[in-house]
Amino acid sequence: MTSELTGNWRVERVSGFLPPLLRKRIGSATGWTAFGRLPLAPFRVRSRRLDYVLLPVRDELTEGENGEWLGRGLVFGREFCRFRLVRDA
Repeated sequence: MTSELTGNWRVERVSGFLPPLLRKRIGSATGWTAFGRLPLAPFRVRSRRLDYVLLPVRDELTEGENGEWLGRGLVFGREFCRFRLVRDA
């Protein structure tokens, strides 16, 4: 995994279905998505991909501009949303 992804991120919806107030905490090997401060779904970090442990969901990430990361959420391999990760201050 790229160390640039490690940290706390605010999730901003770009398109598709995505609830508000989502955050991600990304570590070197694992992390979780939270609703506000409530952890919802753990995932495994695989380079620029986040594979959820208990859900058929995967996030694929690409590097954007100004320290942002762009992502797309897939369920059973089908895209359901696009989002932007913005580092929490």
